[in-house]
Amino acid sequence: MKKNFYILFLICLLFAACKSSKKIPNVDNIAVNVQVVRFDKDIFSIQDVSVLHKKYGSFFDNFCDLILGIGTHDSVEFQNNFNRFLGDSIVQLAQNKASEILNNYEQTLNKELTQAFKFYKYYFPEKNIPQIYIFTSGFNPSLILDKNIIGIGMDKFLGSDEDTYKYLGFSKYLVQNMRKERIVCEVIGALAMDEFPLENMNPALIEKMIYEGKILYFKQQLCPYMSENDLSGFAEDNMNFCKNNEKQMWLYLIENKLLYSNNYTVITKFTEDAPFTYDFSQESPGKAANWVGFRIIEQYVNKTNTSLANLMNETDYEKILRESKYNPKN
Repeated sequence: MKKNFYILFLICLLFAACKSSKKIPNVDNIAVNVQVVRFDKDIFSIQDVSVLHKKYGSFFDNFCDLILGIGTHDSVEFQNNFNRFLGDSIVQLAQNKASEILNNYEQTLNKELTQAFKFYKYYFPEKNIPQIYIFTSGFNPSLILDKNIIGIGMDKFLGSDEDTYKYLGFSKYLVQNMRKERIVCEVIGALAMDEFPLENMNPALIEKMIYEGKILYFKQQLCPYMSENDLSGFAEDNMNFCKNNEKQMWLYLIENKLLYSNNYTVITKFTEDAPFTYDFSQESPGKAANWVGFRIIEQYVNKTNTSLANLMNETDYEKILRESKYNPKN
């Protein structure tokens, strides 16, 4: 009798576990094949400005103007500035290291991007798949959005143990995420912000939190096999802090009447990159409030059973908060 009861108990536990785990859709038959474009290789091998501009058009101009700060191809002194960029020792170091990584990782990267964009097509069948360009900028800004192109700077993903980052003075909390395993996550995050921007230019803190929570949830759905630490960019101890102090963080924001503040300094303090979130604890991650926003989104989806498409198009953040019935227990 006891043995049969024990077996039944195990079956119930297994059933409960299966019921609570989110089913990942099968996307094997969705026709998507992403191959990154090695813009970085062409920059250093072709070097001819007219040829590069003819091949890459506005992306080449945006790369040179917005990322390198040397103007567009038809600007005065452009060729001299471009030559200086190509000959810069730091730029060449970055390109050599990036190429060394991609020689072994490019095929894996293509597979990971293909998988993520299969999920994108599953949830948003009407959307186009962007091209992904890889560039090297000498540790300048690492992202370009240009029409149907997402450009990503490989020199910001050389590995968290890369000595060059220390030499250039990058903060430790940033360097921990400067590794190739996070390229796909960054690409998908850029896609989400481009397709579903925060329209309010002066949002309240709660609106910004929930918006960033939507972006994180979007990344989770398109990269369901990625760890929560890689998705969020939090170290394991920082993630544990969030899980163990979710209620305390929420109550702090309420008790200090911060949720509806649209003060830029306040919003930045809670939602942007930093060594930690000062008001919470030195054990917290930077932008910890975004994780609270993610938890609100999770509960909203669970309560309303809304689709990912409807979620991303929902801009009534008061409605999301209200219908989530968010009430953290720990």
